[in-house]
Parts: sequence; structure tokens; C-alpha cells
Amino acid sequence: MGIQQGQAYAWSRSRMGGWAIAQSPILVTTITLERLRKRGYESMLDIYKQITPIRRDSLFPIT
Repeated sequence: MGIQQGQAYAWSRSRMGGWAIAQSPILVTTITLERLRKRGYESMLDIYKQITPIRRDSLFPIT
């Protein structure tokens, strides 16, 4: 997935918690949005845009 086998092994042995790993180069360099899309995952933003109605009227009308 773009890294050497030794580095992958070292990262797999990390004691960091899930949040710390999510913010680290471990995931940024291996799991990309393109790879997730290829596996069938959808963006939460895309799903939100599909199910949320479009507001055409202003929340604060100018008087």
C-alpha cells in the first residue's frame, strides 16, 4: 500500500490509540479516499448531500 513491509510491521505494533493513529502518517499514507471508493465505501458528505433537501429561501431575508 505504498510503504515498506518493515514500516508496516512497525506501525502495526503501535500502542497509540485509534484517534492518534487516525491523525498520523500511518493512515494518511496507506488508506486514501480513492482506495476507499474503489472498495465501495461512500463519503458521509456525499450521503448527507443526497438526503438533505436544498434550501432555496434565505434564513435571514433582507427587508
